[in-house]
Order: sequence, then C-alpha cells, then structure tokens
Amino acid sequence: MSDDQTRESRVLRLDKLKALLAERACTTAADLAGELGVSTRTLHRDLALLREMGVPVEGDRGTGGGLRLEPGWSLGRVHLNESEALGLLLSLTIAEKVGSPLLLDDLRSITRKVAAAFAPAQARRILALRQRILIGQAASVQVVAGYTAPRSTVTKALLDAFARCRTALMRYEDRYGVVTEREIELQFLYYNLPVWYVLGWDLLRRDIRSFRIDRVQDIQMLSTEFRLRAPAPFLEAGEETARTM
Repeated sequence: MSDDQTRESRVLRLDKLKALLAERACTTAADLAGELGVSTRTLHRDLALLREMGVPVEGDRGTGGGLRLEPGWSLGRVHLNESEALGLLLSLTIAEKVGSPLLLDDLRSITRKVAAAFAPAQARRILALRQRILIGQAASVQVVAGYTAPRSTVTKALLDAFARCRTALMRYEDRYGVVTEREIELQFLYYNLPVWYVLGWDLLRRDIRSFRIDRVQDIQMLSTEFRLRAPAPFLEAGEETARTM
C-alpha cells in the first residue's frame, strides 16, 4: 500500500472512530478495535491522534472503565470528512447563488464558519478544490429543456477523479447523439444552474473541451495522476461573470 493510500485509510478510520465514540455513552478499546479491524495498539495510536486534533476522548482505568467523548461535546457538532465538507460548502455556495433575501446573510455566515472549522492542512486541500469549481449563471431555457439528472454512479466516480487529480476514461454522448470515448483530465467543474459541466483537457485532441455531466454515460477513474494546468484558458472558456467557490 502506498503512503497516500495509507494516509487515506487512516483518515477514513479516524472518521469512523469519531462516529463510533459519538454514538455511544461508553465503550472499550477492545470493542472499538474489533469493529475497526485493527489491533488495540493501533487503536490507542488513533485515539492519541484524535486527542492531538482536539477531540476530547476521556478514558477510565481499571475494571469497568471505558472510553467516551466528553459529555455534551458532540451535541450540535457534525464531523465531516473532506469530501463531505466540500459537498456542504458547494451546496451553500449554490444556495447563495440562487439567492434568497431571507437566508442570504445566514448562508454567508455558515459558509465562513464551515470553511474555518478545519485543521490548516485540511483547509488548504479543501480551498484548492474550491478554486477549481466555477459558478456561472443559470442555464438557458433551451439547455434546461434537454437536461436530465446525471447518474449517481457517474457523479461519484467523476468527483473522485476530480478530487484526486486522476485521468478518467469517459464514454460521452454529444448533443447529436454521437457516443465517443475520451481520456480527459478533469481540471475544473462548472455550474450553470441546474447543469454541471466538466472543463477538461482532452488528451487525444490536446485541447480544452467541455462536457455536460448529464451526457456522460460511463466514467472510469484511471491510475494516472495529472498536474493542474494554467487556469486562465479554462476560466476563459466560461462566462465572464463566473466565479470560483
């Protein structure tokens, strides 16, 4: 397992460990280790990491002792991984873009608080992703008339490839019904309410291409990583009024 895969596995395990602690009044290290499929030694290392991150894990020694979160700590708190945090911030940004005089001030405040709630390293990764998501104007009536919701299997694989900077093999149907296979770098996502696009680098055509996500029939994330290209040509492909998250 590579270093990146090891780190990702640990992050997911820590998220699950926090969730297990949050849903129980008290538990034991042996029970937690069994559910996570790790040794008690690894479990105690994970608990130490949580404490370093500011999660108040309490423990009692001796017979009848156990592990728990500080009483009341999880009340009103939601623990999000980076993918979930990005999804929440994206939803808030879209809600702000749609506009509501009743909610706008609250949305801006919530967005700032969510963005500020993460450790510096996490915040930097989330910011890097937000800067690759463009929010434009509402789609035209003609575009909306031909729009259908994209497949959930497509959106999940597409977002994974986007977040991990992996090339993707995509089967795509254009507006004329012609289906082609494309190998692309997913450099930017672009939103024209309610339609999502990919602004990608087409490796066969060696040029920027846009793809409507609802027209993607299938997509497979490949193992090849790509480097982010200069943003200006991609930004020029969108509307002048488009902005990043």
